[in-house]
Amino acid sequence: MNGSTTPMSGAEPGQSVRRALVIATAALTTLLASALPLHGFGILLVAILAGLDILLCRATGALAFRRASGLDERQRRLRDFAYRRGFRWIGLAIVLLYVVWIGSDIAVTVVSATTSQFSIPAVSDVDTGISGRIVLAMAELLLMLPTSVIAWRRDGGGGKEGVDDERGRNRHQRWMSWLAVPGIIAVWLAAVVWLPSQSAPRGSFSASGGGPSGTTCQDFAGGTMVGSEFGATVGLRADVCWDDTVAYVWGNPGLPLPASATSDYGVPGFTPPASWVNPAQPMLSGCGLDNTGDFAAVSHTTCTEHIDAHGTMHYTVSARVSPLPFGIASHEVSIELVVTRAGKVLEQP
Repeated sequence: MNGSTTPMSGAEPGQSVRRALVIATAALTTLLASALPLHGFGILLVAILAGLDILLCRATGALAFRRASGLDERQRRLRDFAYRRGFRWIGLAIVLLYVVWIGSDIAVTVVSATTSQFSIPAVSDVDTGISGRIVLAMAELLLMLPTSVIAWRRDGGGGKEGVDDERGRNRHQRWMSWLAVPGIIAVWLAAVVWLPSQSAPRGSFSASGGGPSGTTCQDFAGGTMVGSEFGATVGLRADVCWDDTVAYVWGNPGLPLPASATSDYGVPGFTPPASWVNPAQPMLSGCGLDNTGDFAAVSHTTCTEHIDAHGTMHYTVSARVSPLPFGIASHEVSIELVVTRAGKVLEQP
């Protein structure tokens, strides 16, 4: 036995480092798959995760991604074992991440209830498709679980018989692999800045509110996505009432009600305060409640209402989407809901 042979007992040099990388990767993947808000820093999380993946591949000699023809018998056994064990764990990992998502969703909802008058769920009623952060977390599991299994094992190092022994080519591969990190950031930034905006999928928005007597009310929810699922969503949520005279938003105390809607709440000639007549119901007409900014920050959200001479309501939600700090490359997004006094929807996000 020569001195380079790995002993059968004891830890291989570098095993603790490899395991630390696996633990860090698992922690970031869990954060990515949770319901905790990322406040626009999702791309930073993805870049760090990509860097950890590169370090794991280097530490294991990229064994999980190498061709079988270039491996010796021990390496083939180790790689096959890693794929068998890794894909067995994928189902368990998905279940655990789902539990984390449920738990974090409940936690965010409870915290919102203790810090404000209303309990605001972490999950939006707009953009209810599979989010980009979930897609990335699942891709991380599928691609890196076999490598993580190899890295965790005592004999999971690259070893002299691996690609790390190929000095010249390996140095070239090392710096080339790190180009993946700025490449990911560049593609993401291009998508957020230049991809056309698209309508966000609408969820099952079934909350209902009363409104003044003699009116018909309907809940509306919609939004606009910037950068698809890897950018941000500006959402609109409104409970709109109409009485064949005028249409208006019900449940937002920041928007005054028309005179015809206050007749049930006062005597002739008296107009009560809007904050009393239009009670705060953010689950029906929350301004900015359905914004999501995992990969780009959403700020300066305003909700305005204009009722024209024909009683048609124009409800506009505007916000600034900023993919980079200090408002660099930011742009304004506006969405509008237009409903006539008879309840006909002329424009809807």
